[in-house]
Amino acid sequence: MIAPTGVPTLKDYGRILLSGWASILAAAVLSAGVAWLATYLVEPSYTAVSRVFVTTPGPPSPKNSLDGNRGALVRVESYVELATGEQVLRRVIASQDLPVEPDVLKQDITVVPSPGSALIDISVVNADAEQARDIANSVAVQLIKLVGEIDLGVDGPVSVLTLVDAATTPGAATTPQVKSNVMLGAGMGVVLGGVLVLALGIARDSIDHRDQVEHLVKQVTGERR
Repeated sequence: MIAPTGVPTLKDYGRILLSGWASILAAAVLSAGVAWLATYLVEPSYTAVSRVFVTTPGPPSPKNSLDGNRGALVRVESYVELATGEQVLRRVIASQDLPVEPDVLKQDITVVPSPGSALIDISVVNADAEQARDIANSVAVQLIKLVGEIDLGVDGPVSVLTLVDAATTPGAATTPQVKSNVMLGAGMGVVLGGVLVLALGIARDSIDHRDQVEHLVKQVTGERR
C-alpha cells in the first residue's frame, strides 16, 4: 500500500478491514466453535449454599440482646474455621458416605461470614448437583452439632447455631458458562482476524483505491516540478 508519507492512514486501515470482512467473520465463527467445543468437553460443576445464623442465648433485655449480638459476632470467625475443620468434615464424610479425605473435601467448600452480621454462608462445589446440596446441608448440620458440644458455659451453650436457609438443588451449572465462553471466543476471533487482515494488507503494499492513485499522481507530478 502506498500512503501520503509512506505510512497507512486510518482510511487505509478501514479499507483493508472492510475488504477482509469475510476473513474476519470466518475467524470469529471458527473461534466461537472452538470455544463451544472446549466448553462441552469440560465437566460441569454445581454450587449449593446453606446459611447458618449465630445467636447468644440469655435473659430477654435490651442490654443482654446487645451483648448477645456482640458475642455472636465475635464467635462467627471461630465457627467459620470450625466449619472446614477436620472434626466437621469427618462427620460429613461419614454421614454422606463420601469416598474422600477431609483435606480433599475441604477444597470444595467455602465458608464465609456475612459482613457485619451473625450469618455464615456455606458454599459447596461438586460435579453432582444433588451431592453439592447434600454436602452443604450436612456441613451446616454437623457444625451446629459440634458447636453445641464444645462451646459450653456454666449455664449451657454459649452460642446457638440455627440453619436458616437449607441448600437447594442447583438448577444450572456454575461452570462452564457456555454463552459467555462462546461470546469471548467470537470476540477473540474478530480481534485476531482483524490483526491478520491488517498485517496481510499492509505487507501486500498494493494500490487498491482511487484515493491512493490520485495521491500517487500528485506525488509524482510534485517531484517533477
